[in-house]
Amino acid sequence: MGTEDNNQENIEATMMYYGTSFIQESDFPFNFYLINMENFSGNSIFETVSLWMKNMPKGKWPNWAVGDPSTARITSRIGKEYTKVINMLLLTLPGTPTTYYGEEIGMENIATENVSEGLINSNTLRKKSPMQWNGQLHAGFSEGNISWLPVNLDYQNVNVELITPFKRWVS
Repeated sequence: MGTEDNNQENIEATMMYYGTSFIQESDFPFNFYLINMENFSGNSIFETVSLWMKNMPKGKWPNWAVGDPSTARITSRIGKEYTKVINMLLLTLPGTPTTYYGEEIGMENIATENVSEGLINSNTLRKKSPMQWNGQLHAGFSEGNISWLPVNLDYQNVNVELITPFKRWVS
């Protein structure tokens, strides 16, 4: 079981969610330290990973998150050129990788001008655009006339079908 703690200023407080030798709290607290990094450099990533690993109780399991519903997508946050590198990092660190759907293919936040007036003030909704499965209408997310949020305009160039052997899976 994972638990969520937004107290990123105090690593010791976050580590308490693992519990003690007498009381099991959770299997791991969600680790938002990579999400909240403002400076993505080799040194800052090394320091962040080291901070978690050095403070994690012995015998416990780490968790690494690079995306969530409340944070801009990796591509929108730090740039397209880092998307594959961050995903590789996430999958090679010890522990459980956690990401937000679409991060693995480089989906970006949808532009504000593409969101309807009633939803435009919700910055969070810009990150929740439909999954881009293919280059068809509504990115293959829906066969309906509309979806509750528009797909990103880049769905014909950024979608699951283009970057994976998707056709072999469904054929």
